[in-house]
Order: sequence, then C-alpha cells, then structure tokens
Amino acid sequence: MPCQVATSSLATLSRFPWGTKSKLYTSLTTPITPNLHLFEFEACPFCRRVREALTELDLSVEVYPCPKGSVRHREVVTRTGGKEQFPFLIDQNCGVSMYESGDIVKYLFERYGEGTRPSLGLLESTILTGWMPTILRAGRGMTLWERSRLDLPPVKLELFSYENNPYARIVREALCELELPYTLQNVGEGSRRIKLLLDASGTKEVPYMIDHNTGFQSGDYKMILSYLFETYSTAIV
Repeated sequence: MPCQVATSSLATLSRFPWGTKSKLYTSLTTPITPNLHLFEFEACPFCRRVREALTELDLSVEVYPCPKGSVRHREVVTRTGGKEQFPFLIDQNCGVSMYESGDIVKYLFERYGEGTRPSLGLLESTILTGWMPTILRAGRGMTLWERSRLDLPPVKLELFSYENNPYARIVREALCELELPYTLQNVGEGSRRIKLLLDASGTKEVPYMIDHNTGFQSGDYKMILSYLFETYSTAIV
C-alpha cells in the first residue's frame, strides 16, 4: 500500500494543478446535475483530460468503466457510437453523444461552463504529461481483473472524489478493473457538492464511497479496496 500511495502521489504532481479545483461558472448555489454518461477507463490520458474538466466544472457523471477485456461496457460504446474508442460521452439531457476528448471538453464548457474556456493548459498539457500517471501507476485501471464478477450490482455505487486526489485515484482504478459502474460526485476545492459529502460522511475528505446495495460506506481507501475486491470479485486479493 505505501508504494501505491507513493506512485499515485507522484502521478498527482505530474498533473498539478488540473483536476483539483472546481470553478463556479454560474451563480447557482446548488450543484448542477446533468444526466451525463461517461464511458472510459482510468489509465487512459485522454479520459483523464475529460475527468479533469468535469472536476473543474463541478459536474457529477455516471461512469461506465471500459477496461481492456471488458465484458459489458465496450460493447455498449460500439453499438451506440459505431466504434470502440474512448472516452465516449452521452449527454442524455441534450441527446448528444461524442468521441474525442478535446471535443468533449469543449462541449462541456460550452454547455455547462457558460461558454468559458478550460483552465490554461488543461487541453494542451495532456500530450506532454497526460501519460505520466499511466506510466507511474504501471497501467493500473487499464485491464479487467480476471476474477471480477460477471453480474452487476442492481444499484450503481457512489464515489465522492476529485480527479487529482491520489487516494481517490487508487479507488477509481479498482472500480475500473472490476468494471463496476458508479456515480462520480466531483468535490474539488470550492465545489457546491461539498455539502452532500459532509451530509454523507461528516468530513470533506475524499475518497468516500457508498454502496447502496449493501449499506457499506467508508472514507478509508484501504477499506474500500478490500471491500470492493472481496465483494465484487471471485477471489480475495
């Protein structure tokens, strides 16, 4: 575990300052909760670019992990969009679906950021340092765990996180490797969603995960990892 935290912390440094702060682009005091579905996998640098934008825009999203070897969600992308490429975004509110991370980020800012532009360097830096977390984390969050369960939980898990948090990254990697869909509640610095986190956990710390299927709740990343692999794989690791 110490090694995991060390490499995840280095990954955070490599993408500083993106994916940490939520910038409020509207005068609304309550969180914007569009019906967004994101098909992606954690280790992909272009998927990371979209998740960084979602943190900045303070948007929640339903995440459908698509690791290599996927038995569920990659097929949905191919059937819906016509090709197996990631990230793939569906905005159910507007009937919009699209590939290409740059196009997705620009769309999100135009639609939910009042036409503003992403933070300086968010788009451009992906080519330069976007691969660093993938390399530092040795491809975690890329491939389906070979003993993951085939059956899906009836209700999506819920994760409070922000993109560049080192502990939350480790949990998202596990969710991806187990191909577990979840609602991602982005709570970057300045987020309007902090009250939801405080109500659920009593603290502002992330990650905080809730499994509405079993009642499990925890803000300890090690407990979350143990729970996920014990509950949603066929072997304890």
